[in-house]
Amino acid sequence: MASRQQQVNEVIEGLGLGMAAVGETRVASAQADLERALSHAWSHWEHTSDYPSIERAQRPESELWAGIRESNRRTNAAVVWKEGGGHFIVDIALSNRTPEEAARFVGDRPLGEWTSLASLFLGWFEIDEADEADEADVG
Repeated sequence: MASRQQQVNEVIEGLGLGMAAVGETRVASAQADLERALSHAWSHWEHTSDYPSIERAQRPESELWAGIRESNRRTNAAVVWKEGGGHFIVDIALSNRTPEEAARFVGDRPLGEWTSLASLFLGWFEIDEADEADEADVG
């Protein structure tokens, strides 16, 4: 069985691949926002039981946030998250690889399942923006 860190690394790389596949490679780097988006995605993704060390964590979103924050220090990663200018930017570190090609290097999960996780993650940002717009309309 993979270690907790190996599971976190796989999920973070897979999330980045899914984001790249849907054409969104940049998110705000504010920890609170990212943790809420990660919590939303993790609680709705149908494959969490495949990552028992993350699933058993008291706060899975904190584990995943730490994985994103430390991603750019990893060598031999298929996908890294680079922070700069108030954002994290997903970078497929394997030169000249599409998300489909890079997915072969991130566990055994097909790209479509990572895309599902990424859609849940990115969807939280859309929900949050809609809530903020509704509050502005009321105010």
